[in-house]
Amino acid sequence: MFFIVFYHMLLRAENDNPSYGWFQAFWMPLHVGVVCFVLISGYFGIKTSSRGLLLYLSFLFVYSLPDIVLGIKSADSAYDVIHSLMFVSRTRYWFALSYLGLYLVAPLMNRFFGHSSVREQCYMLVVFALVSVYLGDFARNKAYWLGKNLIHFLFIYQIGHLLKVYASKWKAFIKWKLVCGYLALNVVLVSTYLLFRTGWLGDIIWRLAFPYNSPFLLLNAVLLFMIFGQMEFHSPFVNSIAESCFAIYLIHSSVFAIDFIQRPVINKLFVFSEPNSILFLSLLFVLSIVIMIVCIVINKCLNPLWKGVSRLGGMIQDKIGY
Repeated sequence: MFFIVFYHMLLRAENDNPSYGWFQAFWMPLHVGVVCFVLISGYFGIKTSSRGLLLYLSFLFVYSLPDIVLGIKSADSAYDVIHSLMFVSRTRYWFALSYLGLYLVAPLMNRFFGHSSVREQCYMLVVFALVSVYLGDFARNKAYWLGKNLIHFLFIYQIGHLLKVYASKWKAFIKWKLVCGYLALNVVLVSTYLLFRTGWLGDIIWRLAFPYNSPFLLLNAVLLFMIFGQMEFHSPFVNSIAESCFAIYLIHSSVFAIDFIQRPVINKLFVFSEPNSILFLSLLFVLSIVIMIVCIVINKCLNPLWKGVSRLGGMIQDKIGY
């Protein structure tokens, strides 16, 4: 989640201050966050339920309220008002919508994993790879480009499942070799892009390593997943703050947070640190941590609401049996 927040801060800094276009080189290693979230989902398996669905939609509605209010306030017609109120189908949170589709389809995927042969699963994996990576990244088909769609999420979900099935094999890998491979890959990607980003070679590196369905980004995410997957630790604190990951994404990505808080702060940090780009980068790093802490506090303050929604969802689940 920190990778995602930090990436967004660098993105907004570069958009408002084009002289920092070289920040794009750091987007590639930071772009693995979304893929890692879906890998984790595939590894543990999504357990779809009425309770979970209600809680998910409640998160999306509550944290979309600032944007809904802004949309209604700036509406020019009744259609615009209705548009603003459609917090699911008209949401600006592309990840939330794609993951919702994955959440609803997951029971069928889980059943397929449990009742299909290895050959059938390989066939499915190849089909997903051809559609998402070849058509989406290499061919840049508009339906699959950038990997911000359900097909690619299903592809990553299956990779996560395979990581679970073959966990005993990759957990036997030497950890320092995995770490070195991960660091080497990212050093090569960042350094070569810094050198060639204005030319055709930079475009090729970008296509191979930045979109969510690019091969090197997928490799990057899997390596990072395996490194952490080999660690053995138990932390109630980590579990407690992890519950706020979705809230962090929704809060810091809202139009209100971006236009009225993040951009003004980033511009002030830019003026304060100019012309020291390393200082500016360091301040954005600290800002990302502060944003995460604030979002976690906000979500913790709403815990009574989430517990109430969870109880209601549990009652619905008991009644309908799903």
